[in-house]
Amino acid sequence: MKHILFIASLLTLLFSNPAQAFEDDSGCLLCHKYPKMGRITEKGTKRIYQVMPGVFGSTVHRNVPCTDCHNYIKQLPHREVTEGVRCDSECHSIKNPATGKNFTHKPIYNKFKESVHGREKIETGLDADKPYCVTCHTNPIYNPAEDKLPENIVDRCVVCHEDRDFVVNWYKHTSRRIREVKRSPSEIVELCSNCHSDKALVERHVEAAKKEGRELGRKYPIAVESYDESFHGKVTRYGFTKAANCLDCHAKKKNYYMNVHDIRPSRDPESPVNPKNKVETCRNCHIYADEGYAQLDPHPTSSKEGNAFRYYANIIYGWVGDIVIVLLVGMALLETIGRRRDGVGWILRKGSSWWRKSKRNRDRIQ
Repeated sequence: MKHILFIASLLTLLFSNPAQAFEDDSGCLLCHKYPKMGRITEKGTKRIYQVMPGVFGSTVHRNVPCTDCHNYIKQLPHREVTEGVRCDSECHSIKNPATGKNFTHKPIYNKFKESVHGREKIETGLDADKPYCVTCHTNPIYNPAEDKLPENIVDRCVVCHEDRDFVVNWYKHTSRRIREVKRSPSEIVELCSNCHSDKALVERHVEAAKKEGRELGRKYPIAVESYDESFHGKVTRYGFTKAANCLDCHAKKKNYYMNVHDIRPSRDPESPVNPKNKVETCRNCHIYADEGYAQLDPHPTSSKEGNAFRYYANIIYGWVGDIVIVLLVGMALLETIGRRRDGVGWILRKGSSWWRKSKRNRDRIQ
C-alpha cells in the first residue's frame, strides 16, 4: 500500500500541471521554469534566467506577454541574446486607454536620458557607472494589502464592467498608484549611497574630469559623507521622516514622479539646487527661508578648506572633551586614594561602594 501511494505521489508531481499565475502563450516556461536555468558570463557574473510563475504573476508586469519586452526573440529555442530588454520598448499587447496607442515608458525614459544619470542600456567607460532603470526599479510585487479589496466597491464596478477579474486587476493597478508609494527617506538615502559612496567609482570620475577639464560638483566626491554629517542626515538616520533626503533637494517638487528621473547638476539653471533656485527649494520645508538661510551648507564638511569654522570648532570640542575626561578620571583617583587612606574598603551596598568602618571616625555604615 505504501509503495502504491509513493508511486501515485511521484506521478502527480511529474505530470501535474498546476494553475499558472499568468498566461504563457509563447511557451517560455518550457525552459525558464527550471531553477538551474542560467549561465556564467565571460566576466564571471552569474546570470539567472529562471521565472517563477507564482511570483511573476503577482507583479505589475504580469499581464505583459514575455515577447512584448523580449521582442527580439522570434523562435524557440531562441538564439543567444545579445541586446536584452530596453525600457523604452512598446507593449504591443497593452494599450494606453487614454491614447489608444501601444503602452510605453518612452516619455519618462527620454526624460531620464536627458538627466545627469542618462545612459544607454549597454555602455562602456565612465557611462557604465551610471544607473540604468533596473538599478532603482525592480519588478515590484503588489502590496499584500491590495489583495484585501473592498467588496462593496468591486461589486458596484462589476454591475457595469461585468468581468470581475478585470475589475480586480484594474483596482489593484489604480489603488497602487493613488496611494503614496514613494520610498522612505532612509531608503532613498541608501539607494543614492549605493553609487555615491563607492570610493573607486567616485575617484574614477574625479580623475577623468581633471584630465578632460570638465567641472564636477564641489561636493560630488563627499556627497554621502557630508550628508551623513548634516542635521538632515543625522535625524533621517534615527528614523525621522520629515527631514530632507536626497530627492527632496535634487528633484523638483512639482511633478515629482517625473522629475526624480531628471536629476541635474547644480550648475544647470534647471536644477533645484542651482544658486538661483535654492531659496525656493528650501521653502518646500522651511517656509520662511530667505537668501541668508539658503546660504547654509546642506552638505557640511569638517575640512579646513571646506568649512573653517566647523574645522576649528571640532578641534576645540575635541580638546574640551579630552580635558573633561582627564579631570573626571583624576577626581575619581584622588577620591579613591583619600578613602583608602581612611581605611574604607570596597563593597557594593545600596548603590555605594564605600560602606565601611573608617579609621578617622567617618563611618558610612547605617
